Amino acid sequence: MNITMSAWYNEPGIKFNVSHKIYKLIRLQLIEKVMDPTGLTAKDPDHFLNLNTTTAYDIYELAVRGPVIDKRNKFISYGLWLPYKEINDSKEYLKTFLEFYFDALLILFDKYNVPREFILDVREVVVKEVDNNTEYFYVE
Repeated sequence: MNITMSAWYNEPGIKFNVSHKIYKLIRLQLIEKVMDPTGLTAKDPDHFLNLNTTTAYDIYELAVRGPVIDKRNKFISYGLWLPYKEINDSKEYLKTFLEFYFDALLILFDKYNVPREFILDVREVVVKEVDNNTEYFYVE
């Protein structure tokens, strides 16, 4: 199974300003530290596990919704619904975003029997890499 990431925002002006470079880093770390070691990469290699980040103005609690299964295109999609105001109003925007994002990944990958330590290891690598690193700053 391959892993993809996307973002979908339905309300004008309601989005997370997170660089695509951060999503790429998370994806590569998930492949290396989760998908490959647990055998998920080899399971259904022509299928895609899509992690779709989303929010809305009135989302106050983290939720993982799905899966939505597209058999024709071989996509298994989960919505990672992150609380908009709590993240957007945070003084440490990116840190708060990553906390919620990885909490969502813990919920999601629990469905695939992935040990929590694998996800926590990815979180540690990502947080350390992006912390005050201008390479990962969001550019409009």
